[in-house]
Amino acid sequence: MAVRAKAHSDGGDGPGGAASATAVAIEPASTQRLWRPFSYRPRRPRELKELDRYNESMLGAVQRLYWAHRRLHASAERVVRLSDAMMRLSEAVFDQEIEQAREMARRGRRDHESRTHAFAVVREAVRRTTGLRLFVEQVMGAWVMEDGCLAEMATGEGKTITACLTAAVQGWMGYGAHVVTVNDYLARRDAELNGPVYRRLGLSVGIVQDSSLPPERLEAYSRDITYITDQQLIFDYLRDKLHAPLQPRVSSLLLDEVTDTAMAGRRELWTSRIVQRGLYAATIDEADSVLIDQATTPAIIGSEGGEDKAAQYYFTAAELAASLRPGEHYIVDVPQHRVDLTDEGLRRLDAVADALPPFWSGPRRRAELVTQALVAKELFHNEDHYIVRDGDVHIVDPQTGRILDGRQWQLGLHQAVQAKEGLTVTGARETMARISYQRFFQMYRRLSGMTGTAWEVRKEMWSIYRLPVVRIPTHKPMIRRQARDRVYLDRAAKFEAVADRVAELHRQGRPVLVGTRSVDASEAMDRLLEERNIPHRVLNAVRHEQEATIVAAAGKPGSVTVATNMAGRGTDIILGPGVAEKGGLVVIATERHESRRIDRQLFGRAGRQGDPGLAEVYKSLDDALIKQSGIKPLARLLRRSTLARRLGLERFLWWHAQRAASRRQSLSRQMIAKSDLWFDRALYFENR
Repeated sequence: MAVRAKAHSDGGDGPGGAASATAVAIEPASTQRLWRPFSYRPRRPRELKELDRYNESMLGAVQRLYWAHRRLHASAERVVRLSDAMMRLSEAVFDQEIEQAREMARRGRRDHESRTHAFAVVREAVRRTTGLRLFVEQVMGAWVMEDGCLAEMATGEGKTITACLTAAVQGWMGYGAHVVTVNDYLARRDAELNGPVYRRLGLSVGIVQDSSLPPERLEAYSRDITYITDQQLIFDYLRDKLHAPLQPRVSSLLLDEVTDTAMAGRRELWTSRIVQRGLYAATIDEADSVLIDQATTPAIIGSEGGEDKAAQYYFTAAELAASLRPGEHYIVDVPQHRVDLTDEGLRRLDAVADALPPFWSGPRRRAELVTQALVAKELFHNEDHYIVRDGDVHIVDPQTGRILDGRQWQLGLHQAVQAKEGLTVTGARETMARISYQRFFQMYRRLSGMTGTAWEVRKEMWSIYRLPVVRIPTHKPMIRRQARDRVYLDRAAKFEAVADRVAELHRQGRPVLVGTRSVDASEAMDRLLEERNIPHRVLNAVRHEQEATIVAAAGKPGSVTVATNMAGRGTDIILGPGVAEKGGLVVIATERHESRRIDRQLFGRAGRQGDPGLAEVYKSLDDALIKQSGIKPLARLLRRSTLARRLGLERFLWWHAQRAASRRQSLSRQMIAKSDLWFDRALYFENR
């Protein structure tokens, strides 16, 4: 049951003026149930041919050019001027402005004048509630998001409060607006920070957390604005699909309403078990992480498998894999992420099959199981792709360094990794419902987002989600310096150099944030700093308690923080006293990542809001990125030739490696999109 509230004045004025909210209308449950099938038909992407793909690319470029900063800046300045004029209004008169803006939004008025007035009202509500006066650049970001774009705003530019403008206008429309974040902490923090503003505007706010029970989720989704993580949102959708009929019709809903009334609630209706009321509007924080990095990860609800009855087969396969020799019995193709048995390897399996149980007599069966075991052995490593905790394998997100709780690899890979580690092999889960992240977010009628790093994937954002990427200028000039990359022959020499550099900066009293690619790398750096008696804190998938608190304190004089890619996205690092005069925060990357976009995420921790800062990169010729690039001859040349390194050939090496890795990831996302199209055609009733 959703409550519609209208704010009224208590006579106060100015930033300290208080306003209370009184419920004036109640939306019945039947309206909530009828909204979903009546709402809209989700957009179905179509497979593009060569010419169509080119035309779509050009259309996306035109859309980005449309949002020229001069035009956008002028619109934002009009909002600021009108908002400043509202400062003189009493609370009672300002309440009338709120009601007028709300009424225009509910009528669907989205013309330039109505939107200017709505944004001005929200900006003034922010000032009266929090004392903050939003910058022109923040209004620019909210303006493009409300028009269905993705705003690229640098770290520290105030994206959290910027989203408040867009969410408030969408919340007034009455269909429910979702603000999507990457973890529970940020969802709760942002809802609590912006809650007073929303309540001043007569809007209700809900929060969905991992611990939320179904009644609490239903209540949160019934609010005007709901703060939630992408994972909670998508799995609530899948659970609702399991409870709902394949094709709910308005006639059946009306019949359910009549039957429910006649039976006085003596039977539970399917409509009482679903929690979401539809997918109308979503504003996604850290949109590149959700829409791009998570795009290839399917969301799956499956039944628990318990202990696998065929566990012994996985252990036998692991033993066989350990007895085979690389290069002779099998070939590892790191760039393609695959392992192939050689003819000699197949003969080796044939030779040992006679001594094994009858199950292993089938050549194809044993080859597949052993190949899977070899993939687990050669391509999936502890404290890099996963960690072992509480007697089980927990997958680590390669983009964020966080644990993906409840996730499993498919097609027996998870069981192969468990067997490799000597753990209890659990049964594979039976899939009950699934959807890709791409397909799910395409279902929103109004989708927008914000992030500090999206320009590198601007073409995909348009082709997949129809989201033009618009770069928003910083409020103050960016003065962070980027040092030239330093190249070392191997990882050991690189880490020693990083530790020495950290010791030097620590003596100077400058704060340092060391970014690592894996848990293993962060633990190695931890040991080197311990040897040098440098006080520091480590953040990774194993040590992640109080993540936001640790990152927020990373700007204090002399502090040293070692972190995987998790690095507290969404948490500002504020410089301590005297740090700016010493040059600001120093960010040290211990290697380049698969995408320049991920590098920029780490570098963006320094130099916020015009602060000074320095970004340095230390890399070696045996980095994971180089191993995956497939151009080992050039790496060997650089290792042996000082002249080649002096000529700067390593720049081409890493440029090519990043480009190849980004290309592989992009192709993977394209395959997911094609798979979604195939499922849509095969299961034509899906998502209708």
